[in-house]
Amino acid sequence: MKQMIALALAASLAGGCTPPTPPVAAPAAPAACAVTVTFASYAMGIDRGAFDAVQALLARDKGVTRNEARRWGREGEVTLCVDTRSSADATRLFEAIKPLFPVKPRGPLTVETASGARFETGATP
Repeated sequence: MKQMIALALAASLAGGCTPPTPPVAAPAAPAACAVTVTFASYAMGIDRGAFDAVQALLARDKGVTRNEARRWGREGEVTLCVDTRSSADATRLFEAIKPLFPVKPRGPLTVETASGARFETGATP
């Protein structure tokens, strides 16, 4: 009887009792971001071309007062938190970023403003 109990205990410990971990979700952006741009992944990294194009646009735009990258995933997933001089600058940037997203991106891409405008592409694998 002791052997059966020992075998049952060993089998339960060796069987991998931990549940699988769920996929990593993008954290909620703080309310302080005038524009939020999220680059997610389907287990193969973010769309680097779109990321580089958005970063180049933000770097040269005079309406941007701050651009902070918040990394949250294991495959390069990142959310850009962008502050602007005015809400008009945020709306203009929103409209300028949308065409930088490819029709079939490598992973989900989202741009949104603090006022509620939102555009997303690549939401399904």
